[in-house]
Formats: sequence, structure tokens, C-alpha cells
Amino acid sequence: MSTLVIGDLHGCGEELAELLDVARRERCDARLVLVGDLFTKGPRPDLIVDLVMQRRAEGRRVDLVCGNHDIRLLEALRRRDAGHPLDSIAASELQAIRLLDRADRLVAARRLLAEAVGCVVMQGHGWTVLHGGVVPGAGLAGTSDHDKIHLKAAPGETPWWELYDGRDGLLIVGHKPLLEPLMVRRGGRPSVVNVDTGCAYGGTLTGYCIEEERFLQVPSRQPAREGFTTAAVATAPQWASGVPGRSFARRP
Repeated sequence: MSTLVIGDLHGCGEELAELLDVARRERCDARLVLVGDLFTKGPRPDLIVDLVMQRRAEGRRVDLVCGNHDIRLLEALRRRDAGHPLDSIAASELQAIRLLDRADRLVAARRLLAEAVGCVVMQGHGWTVLHGGVVPGAGLAGTSDHDKIHLKAAPGETPWWELYDGRDGLLIVGHKPLLEPLMVRRGGRPSVVNVDTGCAYGGTLTGYCIEEERFLQVPSRQPAREGFTTAAVATAPQWASGVPGRSFARRP
């Protein structure tokens, strides 16, 4: 069974629909794993809800992993329910709440958020999906849940994946947006894959088919965000950024 791990969606529902069409044609979509940050920032979080629910209604497996923005959005909903004024909620969370509410998808989205927040790691045969990363030298067992969700190198710092020793097999993550999908190989096999390619910032939406060791991508429909290009380049060393077997869908 093929497993497609899809990077940070951030409310980019139209791009998800397009990527799923590509995956269907490529026969890489038997099982989906979403690496978190589902709804905030982009314009169509409601479509993400619909696509997840539709696939599940068809009997197809979709797994959700916790991202830091999923925690933030769920907490914002709790604050709203507790009577906190809307102007006390951060702008990105407030926008997602309003978009989901307007489309009558807020209740379903909340259920998906609770599901995602309850799953810090998703594991398969020789691989683990998590949002952030692991502390070098500590591995999965020695890394806190907080770091598994939030770990990210600051500008100028060495990314954790350069120091990962491979003890836990293949780790597939998002959280750190890059211009290109990243694959680190050790001993001839992938040891780290990053599928966050900044769809919400005007980059691409990326999926990684584990069994075939290849990437699927579609271009973002969002306007390019100032600063994304420079920051992404600074965190993607050439030795670690191979993209074998990439299928890129370009619109006419």
C-alpha cells in the first residue's frame, strides 16, 4: 500500500485538491498522512475539511499528525468559547475560525484538530512522521513531545537533520519551510525528508511517497511572501537537497 506524506497545508485547500489529483494519477494515494498545521494562514481551510472527510467516507485512510499551529488554533477556539474577546486572538487563528465558520465547517474542523493534537508521531515500517524533529543525539525516545512538534533551527543554526544519526530510521517532517523538498541520505537510504515547501508563502505543496522514494508537487496559488526565498535558501544545504523521482504539476 502506498503512503503519501503531505507537508504543511496551512489552509491551502485548492492546492491539496490538486495534489490529490496528481497522486491519484500516479497511484500514490492509498494512504495519506498529513504532517500538521492544517488550517491557519491560507484561504480554503474548509476545503481541507471536505477532502479529509470525503476520503474517509470512501473508506480510505487519512492520518493527522500534530503541528504547532493546530495547537494554537485549538487553544484559540477554547478561548473564544470561554468568552475571551475576538481581538485577543491572533490574526491567523481568527481568520481560520471565521473562514471555517462561514463555510459551516468549524465543528468538523475542531474534531480534526483534536484528533491531530492527540497524535504527536505516526509510525510505519521503518518510518516515522512528526511535525518538528528530534534533538540530535537523543532520538525519538529522548526528545520531548514539545520538541517533536516545535523543534526548528534558528537562522544561522545547524538544522537538526544534519546531526541526526539515523537511529530511528526514516523521519519525515514539515515545520521548516524550504524552497525544495529535502532528503538526507545516510548509508544509501533516506534518513530525513522535509516536505514543507512553503505553500502558504507562495512556494509549493509537496507530498512524499514513502515506498517509491519520490516527491509529488503542485505550485502554490498564494502570493509569494517577502523574505521566504532568502530564509528558505539559507536552511537547505546542497548536499542534503536531492529530489529523486519528482513529479511537478504545472498549470497551463
